[in-house]
Amino acid sequence: MKAMSFILFACSLIVQTPGLSAEETLPADAQIGPASVVETIDVGNYIYLRLEDPDIWIATSPLEVVVGDQVSFSNGAEMRNFYSKILDRTFESILFVSKVSIDGRDIAKLHKSAMEEQSVDHPVVAPPEAVPAPVAGEIEALEDGQTVASIVADSIGLNGQSVRLRARVIKVSANVMGKNWITLQDGSGTAPDNKLLATSSETPAPGDLVIAAGTLRKDVDIGSGYTYKVLLEEAAFSQ
Repeated sequence: MKAMSFILFACSLIVQTPGLSAEETLPADAQIGPASVVETIDVGNYIYLRLEDPDIWIATSPLEVVVGDQVSFSNGAEMRNFYSKILDRTFESILFVSKVSIDGRDIAKLHKSAMEEQSVDHPVVAPPEAVPAPVAGEIEALEDGQTVASIVADSIGLNGQSVRLRARVIKVSANVMGKNWITLQDGSGTAPDNKLLATSSETPAPGDLVIAAGTLRKDVDIGSGYTYKVLLEEAAFSQ
């Protein structure tokens, strides 16, 4: 159950279908739970809850909850190796969630005031501003590079090769399975082959116009039936 929940969460961040997300959010219709609360830690601005099945930590705005309550949640963002200054504790993985229900009763969403406080100890989970996809001809292709369309069209020949392209960063999902996942578009190609997903240790900002360079992989399988026609791995970004 724990493994499947995390797989569903991670894949909700990176699969390019209608619905992802905040920095790295869980779509509203992708609910996890109910799960029994086995530990609570109230730090004022947030309350931390450890759930039994799946055995994970979540954090949300303050609410009245006790050990034994059954909790379901959605609209969340996973933070890996998150250090809480207040608790002087590092959580290997914790989900900051904005929609919680206890025993079927909808309660506690992140309050507007909490969203605006920008706590130094806790990240704020908020939907990102949408980045419009570039139109055809808007972004000039590199003279010695590729385009999204050419990469998809020649994915067999380019498999395992280094490629470069100029594109706009449409979406960034950080710290998912130890990588940042970046959606790129340059106005070429037709849906669904008008996007290129890149993995990287770098974190460009949504809306940035970048030159992306990395190794192209074809037919990448990350498990549980999730495959990618093309993936740009170990990407580096410049402007």
